[in-house]
Amino acid sequence: MSIRARLALVYGAALAATLLVVGVVVWWQMGNALRSSLETALQTRAAGVLTSLENNGQAGLQETDARAPGVFAALFGANGQLIDASATAPGGLAPTAGVLQLAGHRYLVAVQTTADRTAIVTGADLAGVERTQADLARSLLIIGLLLGAVSLSGVWLLAGQALRPVKRLAGDAEALRPTDLGRRLRTASRMDEVGRLTEQLNAMLARVEDSVERQRLFVAMASHELRTPLSALRVELELADQDDVSLVELRSALHAANADAARLTSLADALLELATIDDDAHRLARRTISLRELTDACLRMAAPVAAERAVRLTAEVPDVHVVVDSRRLEQAIGNLLENAVVHGAERSTVRLRASLTGATPHRTLLVEALDRGPGLRGEDPMSLFAPFRRGRHTDAPGAGLGLAMVAAAVEAHGGSYGAEDREGKGARFWFTIPYSPEESAEERR
Repeated sequence: MSIRARLALVYGAALAATLLVVGVVVWWQMGNALRSSLETALQTRAAGVLTSLENNGQAGLQETDARAPGVFAALFGANGQLIDASATAPGGLAPTAGVLQLAGHRYLVAVQTTADRTAIVTGADLAGVERTQADLARSLLIIGLLLGAVSLSGVWLLAGQALRPVKRLAGDAEALRPTDLGRRLRTASRMDEVGRLTEQLNAMLARVEDSVERQRLFVAMASHELRTPLSALRVELELADQDDVSLVELRSALHAANADAARLTSLADALLELATIDDDAHRLARRTISLRELTDACLRMAAPVAAERAVRLTAEVPDVHVVVDSRRLEQAIGNLLENAVVHGAERSTVRLRASLTGATPHRTLLVEALDRGPGLRGEDPMSLFAPFRRGRHTDAPGAGLGLAMVAAAVEAHGGSYGAEDREGKGARFWFTIPYSPEESAEERR
C-alpha cells in the first residue's frame, strides 16, 4: 500500500471516529433538549389544571384547561380511580410518572398530587421527539458522508501534491544506470525535507562517483605500472630462450629478469598492502607501544636503502608510550623515511623527528621526515599522496605507492598529512594523528 493510500486510510478512520462521536453527542443532546422542553410543557399544563381546581372549585377538567397542544391531562382520586381525562388521553392511563407504553405508543407522563390527594396526571406522546431524533440522525449521517467524501478527496489530492516531489525523486533515482556516474537527481524547488534529502542523495552520488573514479584510476595506473616490468620480463625470457645466446647474454638476461620479478613482487605487495589498508580503514587494532622502539624498528628497515645512497639517518623521538595501531603507524613512518631517503640528496642526512602537542585527552603525535633533496619543485603537496602519483622531476625508482600508504594509515587514525619545502634546500613531509597518552618511561621510573 502506498504512503498516499495509508495517509488517506488513517485520515478517513480518524475522521469517521470524530464524526461518529460528534454525531452521537449532538443526537443525544438534542433528545435531552426535546424531552426537557416536553417536561416543561407537562409541568405548565399541570399547573394550569391545579389553578383551575383551586379557583373554580370544579370537580373535573374543562376544555379551557387544554393550554398546551399535544399534552393531555387526567385526574385521579385518592383511591386511584380515574375522575376525568382529556379526550386525547390514552386508555389504560394510571397515576404513574415516567415513560409508559400505552396502546402501542410511548408516552412521557408526569404526576402532581394536590392537598386532597387528587393526582393530576399530564402526559404527551414521544413520537414527535423520536421522529425529530430520527430525522436528525439521518441528517447527521448525510452531512457526515458528504463531509467525509469531500475531506477524503481533499486529503487524497493534498497527499498527492505533497508526495509528488518524492515520486519525482524516486523516478529520477530509478532512471539512473550504473554508467550514469555523472548524473544527479533534480534539485527540489523548496528546501524542505525532500529538498534536503535530494541534497544528501546527490552528495552521496558524488562520493560514489569519486570512489569509482578513484578505483578506475587505481586499476588503470596499476595496469600501467605492471605492464612495463612484464614486457621487459617477456623480452628477457625470449632472449634467454634463443639458441644462439651466449652464456654472458644468458646471465645478463636472467639477472634482468630477476630484477623485474623482484620489482613485480614489490609492486604487488604494495598494492595488496594498500588495498588492505583501504578495506580495514575503520578497524584499528590499537595497543600500547613504545614510540621510540617503533621508530628504531623503522630506522633499521630504512638502513639498507640509506646505505646504498650513503644517507645518514638521525632521530629525535621522545621516550613515551602511545596507544595506536602499531602496524599502520610503522607503515606510515617507514614509508615516510624511505621517501625521504630515495628522493633526498645522496650523502646527506635525513632526520626523523617526533613530538607531542596538545593537552589530555586531545593530544596529537606529530611525525616529520626532513631531507636535503631538491624539494617539491612546485608540486602540489597533497597530490603527492595520491596512489601512483610521482613528482614530475623525479627519476628515482618506485611506483608512487609509498606516500599513498602513509595517507591511508594516517586517515585510518583520523589524522592529517602534508609536505612543504624547507628553508634553504630540501623537503619536509609530516603527519599528525590523535593518540591516547600513557606515562613516559621516566614517569614510570
